[in-house]
Amino acid sequence: MKRIKRSWWRDDNIPNLIGRKQIDWSIFEYGTHIPLEFHEDFAKANHNIEIPLGQSHKIILIDKGKQFECNLSRINQKKQNREALQIRYDTHKELKDYMIAKFNATYHYLSHKRSIAESTKVPITVPEQFAEYLDFYATDKPFIYEVEFITNDTPIPQDQPSIWWVCQGTSYQAQKQEGVLWAPLKNTRGATQHHWETMKDVKVNDLILHYSTGAIRAVSQVQQAAIEMPKPTSLSDQPWEEEGRLIVTEYHELNPPILLEAISQDLLQLHITKGPINKKGGVNQGYLFPFTPQGLSIVQNKSKDIPWPEYTLLSEVEELGQEVELVTLNDEQISERLQTVKDYIQQQGFTYPSLMIENLFLSLKTKPFVILAGISGTGKTKLIQKFAEALGATEGNGQFTLIPVRPDWNDPSDLIGYKDLGGTFRRGKLTYVLESASAPENRQKPYFICLDEMNLARVEHYFSDLLSLLETQRWQDGHIVTDAVVAEEQVGRNVGIPENVFFIGTVNMDETTHPFSKKVLDRANTIEFNHIELDNFTGFEELEEQSDEEIESQYPAASFLISNYIQLKDAYIAYKDIVQKTVAKLVEINQILESVHAHVGFRVRDLFCFYMIYNNRFSLMKEAEAMDLQIMQKILPRIQGNNFEIRNVIMKLLLLSVGQSTSNSKDYIDGEKDMFKDWEKYQKDNKLKYPQSARKLIEMLRRLDNDGFTSFWVS
Repeated sequence: MKRIKRSWWRDDNIPNLIGRKQIDWSIFEYGTHIPLEFHEDFAKANHNIEIPLGQSHKIILIDKGKQFECNLSRINQKKQNREALQIRYDTHKELKDYMIAKFNATYHYLSHKRSIAESTKVPITVPEQFAEYLDFYATDKPFIYEVEFITNDTPIPQDQPSIWWVCQGTSYQAQKQEGVLWAPLKNTRGATQHHWETMKDVKVNDLILHYSTGAIRAVSQVQQAAIEMPKPTSLSDQPWEEEGRLIVTEYHELNPPILLEAISQDLLQLHITKGPINKKGGVNQGYLFPFTPQGLSIVQNKSKDIPWPEYTLLSEVEELGQEVELVTLNDEQISERLQTVKDYIQQQGFTYPSLMIENLFLSLKTKPFVILAGISGTGKTKLIQKFAEALGATEGNGQFTLIPVRPDWNDPSDLIGYKDLGGTFRRGKLTYVLESASAPENRQKPYFICLDEMNLARVEHYFSDLLSLLETQRWQDGHIVTDAVVAEEQVGRNVGIPENVFFIGTVNMDETTHPFSKKVLDRANTIEFNHIELDNFTGFEELEEQSDEEIESQYPAASFLISNYIQLKDAYIAYKDIVQKTVAKLVEINQILESVHAHVGFRVRDLFCFYMIYNNRFSLMKEAEAMDLQIMQKILPRIQGNNFEIRNVIMKLLLLSVGQSTSNSKDYIDGEKDMFKDWEKYQKDNKLKYPQSARKLIEMLRRLDNDGFTSFWVS
C-alpha cells in the first residue's frame, strides 16, 4: 500500500523504507518537517523509544559509509495545541553543503525562483518530472537511518525568456536603426542607477518592449548580452557619459503603436516589482525595467490586430504568483486555523488585544464590510494586511488592495470608474479587483480591499452605492451574488460584488474626518481598539518558524470567510435557541434605545444573530464575550447627544453591562447613587457581565458630564 502526504511518500512493499521526502527548500535550510501520518513509521524505526515532548534525540544519517549527526526533535506547538516531529540540522554546515551538492539541480532551481518571488512564504516546488528525493531506511539500531539520494540527471529546463521594458524617448529611432540598446555606467556625479544596472541581467533571447513618447513602438529579441562599450556615435546628441553597456537586439516595429493609456491601468494591477508603471498609470523615470509574461499578455491582448513575431508567443503564461491548493475547512478546524493566523501575525512582530483576530473573523463572516476604529498609530492597516497575508492574499498576487481615501471624494467614480470625454470607461481600482475576483479560476480565493482612512471623505457620498448593492445579496446556484456594480456596456460583462470580496475600512476620529450615518453603521461591525499596551513585547523574540510543509496547507479557501446566511430564516431552524436568546436580549436593549430613536431594525437583528451563531459553531469565545463585542460594535456607535435622555440610555445600558437591573437607573439619575464610585467597585470585584461595553459606556458617561456632549467616536 502507498501513502502520500504533501511532500512525503511511502510504499509498504519496500523493505525497511521509513519514508521518501521530495526535496524542497527546507532540506537546504534546516532539515524537514515530518507529517503526522509518518510519525508511527519513525517510532517503529526507533524501536518505539519515545522522545520526551519538547526535547530532541541525536540521530545518524548514513550515505554509503559517510555519517552525519543531526537531531530528531519532538516539538510542542502549544499555540496550535499539537506536536510536531522534525529532523533538524540548522547549524550543520557540512551536511547542508552535502545536500546542496547532491541535489544541485533542485537547489539552483529553487534558489533562483525564491530570488524573484514576491514572497518566500508561498511554497515553490520543482516540476514533478524533475523532482528529486531523499529516502530514509530503518537499520537494526534505533535513531540510525540509511539514506538514499534519488537524483535527476536530466537538467531542469531553463525558464522562459525574461521580459524587459525600455524607455527610450527621443533616442528610440537612433537605437532602432543600429539595432542596439545602450546605457551609461554612471551619471555625471559618478553614481550608478539601478535602471542602467539592469542591462547586466539581460540574456540572449530575452524579449524587450520599446516605449517612446506615449506608446510601445517595437518589440525585440536580444541577440547579444550586454558588453561594455563607449557611447555609439548615433547617440552623441544625448547628454550621457561616454562609458556604458551595449546590447545587440533585433527590433520588430509594431504598427500601429500601442498607446500607454490603453494598457496602463491593467498593468497597474500586476504590481510588478521595480516595474515601469507608476501609481498614476504613467511610466517611471528611468531606462530599463523588468517586465513579466503576464504584462506581455496584457499588451498583446490589447493589440490583437497587430501581427506579433513568433518569438513573443510564449508557450504558456503562468498565473501571477505560485498556486497553492486551497483547503475547505469544517467547523472544528476553524479555531485551529485562526490560531495559525494569530501565530503568523505575531511572528511578523505585531500584537493585538485578546480576541481581536477572532472578532475580525466573525465580523467578516457575518458581513463582508468591517470598520476598524482607533487612534492613529495602533496598527489598524497593518492588522488588515497581515490578516490577509496569513490567508494567502498579498498585494503581489492581487488579492490585497490598499485604497487610500482622499478628502475630495464625493461620488463613487474614484472607486468604480468613470467615462472620459471620449466616452471610454476608465476603470477604478475597485472595478479591477471585482473583475479579478469574479473570474471562475479565482472564485475560491479571498480578496481584501482596505479603504484606508475611509472617513476623510463622507462615506455616504462615495460608498453608498456599494452599501446598497450589498443589500441586494441573494443566492444563485449555491453562491451569493449582487446586482451589477458596472454594466456590460462598460466593461464587457455585468460585474457585481462577488462573495469572495471583503471590505475593511480604517478610521480615525478627529477634526479632519467625518462621522458615520446609521446607514453605514447598520451594515458594518465597528471594531474599536484604543486600549494600547506600550510595554507589550510579545512577538519581539524569535518564534519557532513554520516549515514549508506547514505553510503549504495554511491557505483556506474563500469559504473560510464567506457568509453561510443572508437572511435569518437561513439559520433559524438549525439555531433556533441561539436566535431566540439573542433576540430577547436585543428586545431588552431596543426598549432602552427607543427613547432616543436609536433602536435597531431587522438588518441589525439578523447580523447580530449571525455573529452569535458563528461563534457558537466555531467555539471561538464565551457567549457573554461575543454578546459584549456585539453590543460594543452594533449598539454603542449609534448613541450620541447632549440631553437628559441620552444620559438615561447610557446609564441603563451601563447597568445592563455590569449585570445589574436597569430599574436601578433612577437612583443614579436622581443622584442618590454615584455610578463613578460604584464603577470602581464593579471593576474591583471583576464581575462585569459585558466588560468592554461597560468600559466604553463609563467613558461616554464621563464625557457627557464633563463636556455636555458624548459620542462613541469622541476620543
